[in-house]
Amino acid sequence: MSELTILKDKITSNVMERFIELTDKTTFDTELSFALQHIKKNPQLSKATLESNVMAVLNVAQTGLSLNPTLKYAYLVPRSVNKGGQWMVETCLEPSYIGLCKLVTDSGSARSIVSHLVYEGDEFEVSLGTSVDILHKPKFKTKEVTHVYVVSVLSDGSKLVDVMTKSDVDDIKERSESYKAHKAGKIKSCVWVSDFGEMARKTVIRRGIKYLPKTDMWDKIGQAINLDESDYKISYGQIDMIESLLMNAEIPHEEQSDIHREINTMSASRAREVIEYLQQHQLDPIRSGNNYNATDIKEHIDKIENQ
Repeated sequence: MSELTILKDKITSNVMERFIELTDKTTFDTELSFALQHIKKNPQLSKATLESNVMAVLNVAQTGLSLNPTLKYAYLVPRSVNKGGQWMVETCLEPSYIGLCKLVTDSGSARSIVSHLVYEGDEFEVSLGTSVDILHKPKFKTKEVTHVYVVSVLSDGSKLVDVMTKSDVDDIKERSESYKAHKAGKIKSCVWVSDFGEMARKTVIRRGIKYLPKTDMWDKIGQAINLDESDYKISYGQIDMIESLLMNAEIPHEEQSDIHREINTMSASRAREVIEYLQQHQLDPIRSGNNYNATDIKEHIDKIENQ
């Protein structure tokens, strides 16, 4: 039995039931086939953890973004993650800028949404204030990118515009864990290097989406954005989790202070490391003097007996 067949069986046993609850059996079979094609083509994905492969496939159902290579809505990408000082590969579902635009128009948050790159030599003017407009006359000469912008047309015909300079985009790129791993030689390829234009367009779209009106279908957009931003920065949920765990963490005061100072600048992967570390160093509820229940007492007794 091949490694790919074994992986297929493991993913199926772990995710099929939940996937079908969100979609149907035919969609599961189709998307699993696409996922296995991605994994077969990329040797790094075949080295990824089973848990991350399972979650990546499930995220296809949760976002509604197909892995169909013809549609180009989303991709499975490897991310090198440092856990406890050890580098490992995780598979992540990464929406494309085309996929994000699809979710926006499907949700009704905007009638249309487009993004373009501006190159050196292009005629480019931005009008904001009470009259929002962009004049962009490309010269179609391959030079350096200077700006990237997104224009969203709302249901009433009004427009929302967002513009980023290449420097703004480069700042985001430098915060990417994948790009950091590539620079460190941990992974051979990185989408920020191979497809900078697509990543720049997706970056400005992702930022512009946050200002669009919310609809009943916003959950899928939010999930897609969270997946895409997981490579960059800590989430509000992670911040709340860390602050909660710090209250009962049995670690030196200096270490607690260091974590407090770092928390707002952490990457998502660094936040996962900290959460895992704090969970392993939680103060016993009884010893802490806080409220405790019968389960806490049993665990406390078991811990004493096993020492």
